[in-house]
Amino acid sequence: MSTIAMQKVMITVPPALLGQIDEAVTRLNTSRSALFRQAMEFFFAEQSRQELRELLKEGYLYRAEESRQMAQEFFIAEKEAWDRYAPWEE
Repeated sequence: MSTIAMQKVMITVPPALLGQIDEAVTRLNTSRSALFRQAMEFFFAEQSRQELRELLKEGYLYRAEESRQMAQEFFIAEKEAWDRYAPWEE
């Protein structure tokens, strides 16, 4: 089993936040260090998800007109197929 080298950092937090941290540490039966690691991992994962969402949004907006035209063309083809092959009569 390999161990990961850890480095110490010092942070400053307001007393109210420290109280919340200590309550969470007690409730979760963990340490401050473990809680901060989890919080930072969550933060960076959320940042990555947000960046991906923004890239997807940009891509969708960039292709919006092309997608609209394609949908319109397929709608016409689908309507022709329904008109020709529908099992019911109007």
